[in-house]
Amino acid sequence: MKTALRTYLPRESTVDFEGRIARVFFTQGCNFRCGYCHNPELIPLHGDNITFEELDSIIANAKANWVDGVCITGGEPTLQKNIVETAAFVKARGLDIKLDTQGSFPNTLKKVIPHCDYIAMDYKAPIAKYPAIANTQLNMGNITRSLDMLLRGDVPYEIRTTIIPGLHSAEDMHAICKELKGTTRFVLQPFVPRHTILDKTLRATAKTEFFVLEEFAAICETYLDNVIVR
Repeated sequence: MKTALRTYLPRESTVDFEGRIARVFFTQGCNFRCGYCHNPELIPLHGDNITFEELDSIIANAKANWVDGVCITGGEPTLQKNIVETAAFVKARGLDIKLDTQGSFPNTLKKVIPHCDYIAMDYKAPIAKYPAIANTQLNMGNITRSLDMLLRGDVPYEIRTTIIPGLHSAEDMHAICKELKGTTRFVLQPFVPRHTILDKTLRATAKTEFFVLEEFAAICETYLDNVIVR
């Protein structure tokens, strides 16, 4: 039987799951087409996922190297039909789980949250600008349902926005923070160009400057108590 996981980083990470030495796994498939996506090769659904037997061996080797956590990212993990079984399998082997998601599949997210120790949800833009950022038509109620689930739940989480030069404005930050009312941890992170991202114009766009992140963080701090620049 196949897991929800397509591939993984060969080395442990100390930055993808705060406070843990983590093994990072990637799922394939995403219903978004964000122009700045760092893993566009994972957007299509193609190829085989690893088996549960393979995952068991990977976890055993990881734990021998002091790994105590797993970060499941993508792609969009909650698009995978067996993400819940996969998370339960990892959790049963004594590893903490961080899940990265964009929140468009709240029904699946609700089922996988009990197996997770931390959730990082991307919040792309003000709701009104989501279709332009994600380059697809969405049920925006699904995004707000996922957000509400995290705010009302018991699992630690962060909401994070990648600031894209020319796409995000100060006015957007006011709108985002109003929509995120009650969020206990909001992270602003820079756009970093890569030659593989989908939007060719962004490939030549410079990394988001730190002072821009700081200016946006100052706006957010007038609405939210815990704003972090990463």
